[in-house]
Amino acid sequence: MVDPRQPVRVYWNYRHRCYSLFQGGAVRASARQVELADAEFHVRESGRQKMLREKRKVIHAFAVGRLVGWVHPTQAEDLAPFFGTAVGYDPHRHASFVCLDSAEPVHFADAVRFDEHGVHIAVAQPAAA
Repeated sequence: MVDPRQPVRVYWNYRHRCYSLFQGGAVRASARQVELADAEFHVRESGRQKMLREKRKVIHAFAVGRLVGWVHPTQAEDLAPFFGTAVGYDPHRHASFVCLDSAEPVHFADAVRFDEHGVHIAVAQPAAA
């Protein structure tokens, strides 16, 4: 069971073709949609190098944040619509998550949506002076 009071780590699970929610040292749930708030994106360089060297999948890239909502793969309902900037991670091309339209590195986001359409972020705009 996921504890909503604790940060959760989210990553794409290639074997199960869904997102995994990792917390307290174990996978707590699988999801087809996940929304996080106050998220940080992490890429462990040692894991990235191992994956490139051995040419096999190694969990080394993920986001950590406060769980806002999630939908299990067997559930039919969806989370509320989310509009944001598409981001992604390709270990062969980049050492971090990047905006797909600009290739600018992404390390933090106010909100993140993981779903069937990929990963999208929303970042709060600074207040006008």
